Amino acid sequence: MSDITFHPAYLSGSEAEKIHRALVESGHTDLADIMSERSQRTDTDRRYANALELLEEGTFEMDDAPVVSSSEDGAFVMVWQWVDSESALV
Repeated sequence: MSDITFHPAYLSGSEAEKIHRALVESGHTDLADIMSERSQRTDTDRRYANALELLEEGTFEMDDAPVVSSSEDGAFVMVWQWVDSESALV
């Protein structure tokens, strides 16, 4: 076991593709399948992300392909909100 503590990591599409390719080429197809499955956006994820775009302009920023955590009743969509240093007392 490693002493390294791992935290959730968000990869760009090209980073995920490179890791997937390396896993396939090294024979780790089981891990490559997991990587591919986790990297694909579902139609439901796209719909939730698109619904956010209908809200008030300028309230927050959203990546081109935001992280979406969906359930039967709805979803959390990762967005960014600017906080200036004065508001954060920094």
